[in-house]
Amino acid sequence: MGRCQSLREAQLSHDRTVDPGPAETLWRWRRPGPRWVLAAALLVWLWVSLPLALGARTFFFRDVFSIHLPLKAFGAAELAAGRIPAFNPTLGMGQPFRGNPQALAFYPGNVLYLLLPFWSAFNLHFALHWLLALAAMTALARGLGMSRAAALASGLTYAGSGWALSGLSFYHVVAVTAWWPLVLLGGTRGGRRGIALGGVACGLALLGGEPTVAALGMAPLLLVALSRHGARRGLVTTAAIGALGALVALPQLVATARVLPFTFRGAHGLPPEEVGFYALHPVRLLELALPLPFGHPGELGALRFWGGSLVPVLPLILSLYFGAVGLALALAGARRQRSQGSPRAWAALAVAGLGAAWAGGIWSRPLALLSAGLFRYPEKFLFWTALAAALLAGWGLEEVLARPRRWSLAVAAGAAAALALAALATISLPALARWAVAAGVPPGMGEARAGLWVRQLLLLGLLLAAAAWAARRRSAGGLLLVQLAALLQLSPLVLTDSTAGLAAPSPWAARLGRGTAVVDGTEPWPFFPPPPEYRILGDSLAVRNRLAALDLNAAPGVLHGLTYPLAPDIDGFASPLYTLTVRNLPHLDWTKRVSWMRSSGVQAVVLAADPGVQGLERIDAASRFGVVTGLYRVRDPAPEAWWPQGVTAVAGPMEAFGAVSRANDPVAQVAVPGRLAHDPRGRLRLLAFQPDRVVLETEGGGGVAVIRRAFEPLLVASSGGQRLATLPVNLDLTGVIVPPGRRRVVLEVSAWPEAVAGAIALLALAAALIVGLWPGSSGLQRKPV
Repeated sequence: MGRCQSLREAQLSHDRTVDPGPAETLWRWRRPGPRWVLAAALLVWLWVSLPLALGARTFFFRDVFSIHLPLKAFGAAELAAGRIPAFNPTLGMGQPFRGNPQALAFYPGNVLYLLLPFWSAFNLHFALHWLLALAAMTALARGLGMSRAAALASGLTYAGSGWALSGLSFYHVVAVTAWWPLVLLGGTRGGRRGIALGGVACGLALLGGEPTVAALGMAPLLLVALSRHGARRGLVTTAAIGALGALVALPQLVATARVLPFTFRGAHGLPPEEVGFYALHPVRLLELALPLPFGHPGELGALRFWGGSLVPVLPLILSLYFGAVGLALALAGARRQRSQGSPRAWAALAVAGLGAAWAGGIWSRPLALLSAGLFRYPEKFLFWTALAAALLAGWGLEEVLARPRRWSLAVAAGAAAALALAALATISLPALARWAVAAGVPPGMGEARAGLWVRQLLLLGLLLAAAAWAARRRSAGGLLLVQLAALLQLSPLVLTDSTAGLAAPSPWAARLGRGTAVVDGTEPWPFFPPPPEYRILGDSLAVRNRLAALDLNAAPGVLHGLTYPLAPDIDGFASPLYTLTVRNLPHLDWTKRVSWMRSSGVQAVVLAADPGVQGLERIDAASRFGVVTGLYRVRDPAPEAWWPQGVTAVAGPMEAFGAVSRANDPVAQVAVPGRLAHDPRGRLRLLAFQPDRVVLETEGGGGVAVIRRAFEPLLVASSGGQRLATLPVNLDLTGVIVPPGRRRVVLEVSAWPEAVAGAIALLALAAALIVGLWPGSSGLQRKPV
């Protein structure tokens, strides 16, 4: 010990007294330090985020527009009115809202919608969580004992990884991605303060709405707690963090539990083939070294995504890449034997994530059984790999700086191999292009795809060579800078577009007016599939989204006041009866489809071809890239509530579906389960039509009042303090059996379970903050390292 201290003092004395000379001084001044690299990373974040914060640009890819934009547009309007409703009547005649995890109805970030314009609030959710992911992973790495430079390596690797950037396509996944490192930090610290931190972060992640990813995050939490505190204390810490997180997120959990039994997903589960749809194909392991070898997800031109027969669909997680230098550092970190964070256990978890993401597609039936049909998309197991790889990169940086020679030689050899492959590919570019076409690349794209591979191999070689040089110089900042440069290759995953064509209603939306019920028949979802000759041309998905907005797509149609009674049930949270309807509509001819549009209250529909059927009247047309799209008015659609002239008894759901399909007038003559007395001369007047409260006034001999809302058991009807029976009408609408006489009928959803849960959550949050911030020892006795 004394000898080590003497050597350290001698080294410090040498640093103070020896003049390094002008050349060495210039090198030390110029070489990048970790702070400069962090500043560069923050500038990149600001470059992307500032136009988003100003509302000039928006994320749009995948679920951002197909699911989350319509949900948040409705939620923002309701929040401004002081409500968090149970149901969303703008989609699917009332799909669950506050119980749908993808709506993030109770997430604290929703306050942004009260303070900022919609587009700014919507996109700051992504930008701020992206930044939080960097800060949270850096803090976790520091909590595991890493140096500042190593912790920054972990933070950059995590926030710039393919997992994190893919999360910018999912409003809910990005929230869990951002908060979970703080959950792990709480598990690392342990004691009352650690449990408070981890529990609050866990609760915010659950309020962020991706329960399956959060559930997967319990495995790394258990790993870090056991490795830091031992078996008994580690299990207690993990359980306490999970319990506190559940209490903080209790309103969301209660709301989901209330609606889940009467959703398609909760009632039937997901079929095994859908559970395993997004599984990791082994060929994609190439993405660990090359960022986007199969093309760019946002492109529709020569560089669009392609995987041939091996990877035929766009993956859920768009790239496994976490930086070429990050991969090399992670391999070095996995070799560390002595560290506070058990690097070898994390390396095993990283490999387990890759294996489970692959195996979930092979054995999807056991996965469906284990999750009761609720879990789908095995690529979500890559969450383990993303967390582990980031930490391993940090440990690897420390290992390389301590012993740089062997690592730099290995990386230099990898650089030489990559450059040799790039040269070979350049020489044989025509042959490589022909091979790509033969392997399944569309004709005319072979040369572009071969050129992409050449460029990526060349960059791989140059990056590895720069990393080897920086390691030889023991430059932490140099290694971080090269890693940042490597991660910038994933910039095609940060897909944004101008809001100029989206912020104002399209001409057709302005013509129809707010509150109009429409169907976008050009959508790729199989409700009213367009004919094969219908094409939307353009170089990117951004162009396609702008054209879809003109054709009254729900994104941003809901933002401009349109409603979509026959909206897709993408996440399986609509009622089973509604899902049965929309899944069978494509099998009907146009006459029967019109009957369903009338029954559902659709007032207008956009189609790519005139079906030539009675009940649809074309009122306008537009040409887009040579394809004519028509706007049609639906004749005599159902009002928001009505008293039918007659009822037809049916024995089951499929018989009801057939009855509506064949009906000459599905509004006047409705299908009901079983026989019941109905006065055809009854009258109805609608007094209020809110998301969670409908008020009617009826008069007559009694019978069935029909409300254009999806049938849900949580909608309770009453009159004069007497509860009235409800039943499904026309398969998926809500009917109320009204007694004779003059009645005031109220249908409403009770919110008291969520209110009680909210009070408990606030108390739990307050207690956690008091315990976590109270001065004094946390009571943690750390194990010696």
